[in-house]
Amino acid sequence: MKPIEIESWALRVLEKVEKHSPIEDSLVELKAEWIEPSKAARRIAGHANAARGESILWLIGVDEKNGIVGANHQELSNWFSAVQSHFDGITPDLQTVNVACKGKTIAALCFDTSRAPFIVKNPAFGKKAGEPVEWEVPWREGTRTRSAGRNDLILLLSPLSALPKIEVLDAEMRLIAGQTPDFHFRLTIYVVPRGSV
Repeated sequence: MKPIEIESWALRVLEKVEKHSPIEDSLVELKAEWIEPSKAARRIAGHANAARGESILWLIGVDEKNGIVGANHQELSNWFSAVQSHFDGITPDLQTVNVACKGKTIAALCFDTSRAPFIVKNPAFGKKAGEPVEWEVPWREGTRTRSAGRNDLILLLSPLSALPKIEVLDAEMRLIAGQTPDFHFRLTIYVVPRGSV
């Protein structure tokens, strides 16, 4: 995704925040402040797994109830490195854009989820007696994160059909005036199937 697309997506979400509309959904998460890396890893992994290949957007410095509060200064590279340390190898690729709104700076974090499944460490592994589960496949359901079940894993691992790439080559629209106006529309497109994602 291009930085301008991320910024535009973030600004559309911020507009909804200002109108007190429901915001968080399967692709958007709002955080008033940076969250602890192990919790962030689990939430990002769950969100990315449930997105099934679509990009997800996290906005840091935005609270659904209090609106735009601005992101505290945080060294993003240090924070994300700490988050990545909780993953089993592969993490969602991250693109960041700082978005200025209402005199505050919002950190827009856009995650590419196309390399799912994402697996994270269980922070309780080896610390408690009877805690043998070392890794977890988190899943986002609504706004909560839980362990993925069998059905979730089947959905996650089944191939998705990718939308074809469409290029408009030519378009023409004509109005033929008369007693009863007549419209003629012609469109020439080039379609490239992409197969499975």
